[in-house]
Amino acid sequence: MKNNLKHRLLHAIGATSVGPVLTAAIQLVSVPVFLHFWGPKLYGEWLVLSAIPIYLGLTDFGFGSVAATEMTMQVARGERTAALEVFQSTWLLTTGVSLSIGLCVALGLWALPIERWVHVALLSREQLIAILCVLCVYVLLDLQWTVIVAGFRSDGNYSLGTHLGNIGRFATNASSIVAVACHASPLLVAVTLVVVRLASNWTCQLVLRRKSPWLSYGYRYSSLKVIRKLFRPALAYMAFPAGNAFSLQGMTIVVGATLGPIAVVMFSTVRTLTRFAYQMVDMITNSVWTELAVAFGVGNRQLARNIHRCACQASLGLSFTAILFLSLFGVRIYGYWTHHQILMDINLFHLLLLEVLANAFWFTSSVVSMACNRHERQAMVYLLATALSLPLAYILIPWLGLKGAAISLLMVDLCMIGYVLGHSLALLHDNLAEFAFALVRAPSLGAGNPGGSD
Repeated sequence: MKNNLKHRLLHAIGATSVGPVLTAAIQLVSVPVFLHFWGPKLYGEWLVLSAIPIYLGLTDFGFGSVAATEMTMQVARGERTAALEVFQSTWLLTTGVSLSIGLCVALGLWALPIERWVHVALLSREQLIAILCVLCVYVLLDLQWTVIVAGFRSDGNYSLGTHLGNIGRFATNASSIVAVACHASPLLVAVTLVVVRLASNWTCQLVLRRKSPWLSYGYRYSSLKVIRKLFRPALAYMAFPAGNAFSLQGMTIVVGATLGPIAVVMFSTVRTLTRFAYQMVDMITNSVWTELAVAFGVGNRQLARNIHRCACQASLGLSFTAILFLSLFGVRIYGYWTHHQILMDINLFHLLLLEVLANAFWFTSSVVSMACNRHERQAMVYLLATALSLPLAYILIPWLGLKGAAISLLMVDLCMIGYVLGHSLALLHDNLAEFAFALVRAPSLGAGNPGGSD
């Protein structure tokens, strides 16, 4: 079991690490292609339109992630029928909500003067509405993917599902780039995205059915009782993207309101550079999530403790390495990246690097509560902390400049460390001294007693 666990974790980390590479490659290629064939104005209008339907991605209310965790624990206990109930219930809910909201959005687009609000000049009202409707379909198809990936995760196929997801994401983005290079209109590009996303989802469903034939689509095993059980943790899960919005977009707005647009450019670019280290942390967190859920599902807290300790150890090590690299070469990289048009605020840079290290510590540990759907209070604490960081930044920025924004973000992470670590250790029946000692010794993934509670 120990070797199998290491094998699965290595495959999961390998699969997860491909995502950031593909994202970077897509961004490097797509921007010059769109600018060359469409020009900055049409490309800018496309970016505005494509950003609007993204908010529909919140309409699954976190059920996809919570359902994946619940199903993983049930399959680990051998309760496949219960897992199928969750799968079909989540699929029906997601599909029903998607169709209802999609219809409402389509009616709203035709009834409202949307063209005045988005200030689009190169596209007619009919083109604008058609593009937004098609892009809404694309986003709603993405919601179906959350159900598919829940099936892969629950039956021990996280790596396969992640690989398929990466391939699908690459295919959809590559198809849009090819379409633009072939002089396609924005509407045709949007249709291309939907067609490729639909084909990707259909292919993944076939693979899922082949790997896990017991996971069938339908309504026979769906249950309102299951939806009620998952409702609170699913709703609480939505506090994480809401908190991220406060931390990212909200802080940017505060900086702009207090210091102006030039300060926003400096703050955003420096923060983007330092967030390179977040990719490492996210890779570790997503890779261990499923294995922690399995450990909780069979009641093996010793294994869960070991996974948590090793994950925190790896996350801190990787983030520290990334921070060290940025400390040595970050200023030079920033200069090349911005063509030396923006002067880096060194103090802001160092504070944001410190914030990254603090974030790495609590974010990795936070996966413990999410792996057993006990994250409700943790999510509320995060939402409250990020919300309070905005007025704190508004007070500090006039005194300290951009350093005030960085200090506000750091305060959020310090607050989360205090709460999350205590909560995770309590769920794992671990203690602080043993946990701290485990961080400085050689990592161990001893499986513990597979059927025991400790």
